Amino acid sequence: MAESYSKITKEAILENIPKKKCCQRIRQDALDLANLADAGLRAEKIATAPEHFRCGTCPASFAGGLFVSFGSVTDPDKQYHLELSFETDAERDAVKKILSDAGVSMKSGQRGTRYLLYIKSSSDIEDFLAFTGATHAAFDLMNAKIVREVRGNANRQMNCDMANISKSLAAAQQYTNAISELLRGGYEIRLPEELRQTALLRCENPQASMTELGQLHNPPITKSGVKHRLDKILRFYEGLKRQDSE
Repeated sequence: MAESYSKITKEAILENIPKKKCCQRIRQDALDLANLADAGLRAEKIATAPEHFRCGTCPASFAGGLFVSFGSVTDPDKQYHLELSFETDAERDAVKKILSDAGVSMKSGQRGTRYLLYIKSSSDIEDFLAFTGATHAAFDLMNAKIVREVRGNANRQMNCDMANISKSLAAAQQYTNAISELLRGGYEIRLPEELRQTALLRCENPQASMTELGQLHNPPITKSGVKHRLDKILRFYEGLKRQDSE
C-alpha cells in the first residue's frame, strides 16, 4: 500500500535536520509533545516555547515539529487541506499565537472533541510546508496544482484542441519538474543569473502565464523570451541527468 501524502511530508520534515543546535532542540521539544498524556502540560509547554527560541529560524523548526506531532495534509491531487489537531482549545490557541507571530496565518475550528488549526488555500499550504522545511512537498503541491488547473481549463474550453492541451501540460510538467529538482539539489546556483531569475519566478508564480511571467522579470521580457529561458533550464537539467548516469 502506498504511503500517505501526510506521512511522506512528515518524513521530509524529519529528514531536513536544522543546522543550528537551538533549532534542533526546539524541534525535538515539539516532537516530544506528542508523548505527553497531560493536555494541560502540553498547552503550558507550547505557550512557553517562545522563551526558548534563540534565533530567527527557531519558530519554523518548532512549527515543523508540531506538524509531525499533530498535523496532517491531504493529497493535493484530491483536495487542498492542511490541519493541526489538538485535544484542547488551550493547545490550539497557544500554537496559533506562535504561528501568527511568525507570520503564518491559520484558521481555528472544531471537529467533534478535537480543536483544529487549518489551511485550505493551496498557496498558503505551500508557504506553510516551505516554512516548516518540507520544500519537496511544497513543490509537489505546486506541480499538482498546475496539472489540475490545466485540466480544468481544458474542460471549460469546449472547442479546444485536446492534443495541444496535452502537449502544453506535458511541457509545463517538464519545466516545473526540472526546476524543482534543480532547487532541491541546490544546482540553481550554477545557472546564469537570468536563468536563475526565471526559475525562481516560475516556482513563485505557478499560476502565471508565460506572458505574465515575462512581465514579472526585471527588466520585463517577452513570452518567447520566457520560453527560451525555460528551454535552456530544461536542457541544463537534462545535461545533469546524463552526467549522473555516466
